[in-house]
Amino acid sequence: MGLFSRLQDSLDRNVRQPGQERLTIMVIPHGQEKIFSLQLNWLMIAFLSGILMLAVGLSVYGLYLHHSRQREIQRLKDMYGLNYTATLKIQEQTRGLRDLQEQVSTNLEKIAVTLGSEPEDMESLVGLSDARSRASGALFREINSRIDMAPGSRYLEPTYGMKTLNTYLEDRSRLLESTAFRIKQGISVYRTIPLGRPGTYNFWDSSRYGMRIDPITRAIMEFHSGFDMSGPHGTPINATADGVVDRVLVYDPGYGNAVIIRHANGFYSMYAHLYRPLVKTGQPIYKGQQIGLMGRTGRVTGTHVHYEVWIGDGKRVDPLPYVCGTDLDSATCQSYLAEN
Repeated sequence: MGLFSRLQDSLDRNVRQPGQERLTIMVIPHGQEKIFSLQLNWLMIAFLSGILMLAVGLSVYGLYLHHSRQREIQRLKDMYGLNYTATLKIQEQTRGLRDLQEQVSTNLEKIAVTLGSEPEDMESLVGLSDARSRASGALFREINSRIDMAPGSRYLEPTYGMKTLNTYLEDRSRLLESTAFRIKQGISVYRTIPLGRPGTYNFWDSSRYGMRIDPITRAIMEFHSGFDMSGPHGTPINATADGVVDRVLVYDPGYGNAVIIRHANGFYSMYAHLYRPLVKTGQPIYKGQQIGLMGRTGRVTGTHVHYEVWIGDGKRVDPLPYVCGTDLDSATCQSYLAEN
């Protein structure tokens, strides 16, 4: 019977289908506890192994995705940081550009007021109006919107977009700086040329440059080297340009009390027959500064200021073209401009 059983078992093992062989796993604890055993066939082992490998594969793939996302997040953070910094720089430069535009416009308005022109005409003269027209395009509107935008309040474009705006701002800034420099140069030159009347008060023109009858003797012809403007005694007399007081005459037989100012580029101006000079030799003078009071000192017949313009020390020229350079309203200047 024992031999038959062994033969039967041998036959069962030999004819058993592949994969149905069993593997027994036994757990033998210490002591008298019960022994645990687990029987698995090879198909079950293969299935469990596949599940384990799939779990490991999914874990590895999950780690890969996690690291990839972390790298992408870091890349976006870096890009955001670059855009954030670029946006701050754009905002700072745009503010500077606006300040520069305001400075240029202010200078143009000052020149326009001085020359009796319109600010729009001055802008056209220096080409600023065309620049302003181009600046009103979409790109500049975008820049203007950015300056009021809190950094990081909305999606920021890629860095190359910031570079485009930055390049535009730098070009526009150079244009405005060049324009401002030309305006400052023009103002500087303008302020050193004796233009306009020596005062902002009501004068009446009493005698022009050139040959005339001597007002004292009324018998002979004489050459009048200046332009006479009459007014009330003590009327303030102002400098017509920046400069330095070259000399002050006191009780000169002909000019009486007089102030001679030396300007840049070889110009001089003289203000004679003053009641009282208010400056001294060597004193710096700015355009429009009060230098004396109208009087009737020297060889005169009435209260007035005798105004002369020199090119070089003592080379007198007709002051009227310089007076009418800014005075376009008086009858004398309107007549002169119509003739010339």
